[in-house]
Amino acid sequence: MKKPNISILHYKYKYVDLYLRGTINIKLKRIYFLNLREVNEMNIKIVSEKTALTKKAIKYYESEGLINPSKKFENNYREYSEDDIIKLNLIGALRALDIPIIDIKDVVIGKKSLPETLISALKRIDESINHLEKSKLIMESLIERNLNDYKASGEQIRKLRETLELSRDDKKDFISNTLLRLFPGNFGQVFVAMYEPFLNVTIDSDEKKKVWLKLVEFLDSADEVDENDDLIIEINKSDNSMLDGFKEMMDTQVKDLLKYDENTKNNMVNSQTEFIISLKENEENKKRVTRSLEKAKHMIKIIGPIQKDFEEYLCILNEDYKKYVENTARLLSDVNEAVKDKLGFTTNEFVKTFNKASSKK
Repeated sequence: MKKPNISILHYKYKYVDLYLRGTINIKLKRIYFLNLREVNEMNIKIVSEKTALTKKAIKYYESEGLINPSKKFENNYREYSEDDIIKLNLIGALRALDIPIIDIKDVVIGKKSLPETLISALKRIDESINHLEKSKLIMESLIERNLNDYKASGEQIRKLRETLELSRDDKKDFISNTLLRLFPGNFGQVFVAMYEPFLNVTIDSDEKKKVWLKLVEFLDSADEVDENDDLIIEINKSDNSMLDGFKEMMDTQVKDLLKYDENTKNNMVNSQTEFIISLKENEENKKRVTRSLEKAKHMIKIIGPIQKDFEEYLCILNEDYKKYVENTARLLSDVNEAVKDKLGFTTNEFVKTFNKASSKK
């Protein structure tokens, strides 16, 4: 077997050793130092490029304590880490969502979780949107009215804004108090009692907000009734027992009509039938009913200008009142037909005949 050439082997090993200890080592060191510079010694220019944030913004976030880059001992230059990059990217993203710096800091330092912060921000956005929507509705309302008198406009704008901000209970009080201003004394109390169960309105849609503003404007511009009217004077002189009895009757009527069923109809049919028969048989009842009908006509004449529009608005603002109106119309129709089956004529036909006969006397 031929022995290897010792001088050649020595030369090869020496070459490899030099190569490993020299060239490769130098290359590895160069790559290693490049990575360190990019990862652990990033300056503000590199950070700005990586985060798309301005140098001014980066310095501001540092001053607010959101990041804390290290500083070189020899020149006091800032050195940014990968953790700083992660934080700055998060900060930039949250600022783009208009999250305040103070809330972002809570996330960065671990005082609050990101979901908690986003939920709080979303709540603020909803409140802001709600505020802007109300402002928009008021502006649209004023534009529709084409107000030219700026002296009166300021007061009107303030009032519309304030009533939109009222709570559910306060809205009810606002309606009641406004109606009592238009219809003073017991007369106003009677009018309010007719609608009291439905004055709790919830403004939960744009349509209702618009209608609410129209209702406020309508009530604000309505004329007060004449307190010297004979019927108003008569009702205002009545004692509280009359008013209490009327309120109790309205409460019962509202409950019956909202749950309208066969019993409600039958009770009304029996009541109407007995009423009509009593009028035919008792002259005194005829006189009493005639007086009541005259007062009812006069009362409708007084409240009519306000009642019609008010009820239209209330039907939109309160679903129960809309149901009450629909059930009332349905009940009257059903009762008319049932009374006709019993007596041969409807209640409406009888009232018309009765009115004609009374007017001739």
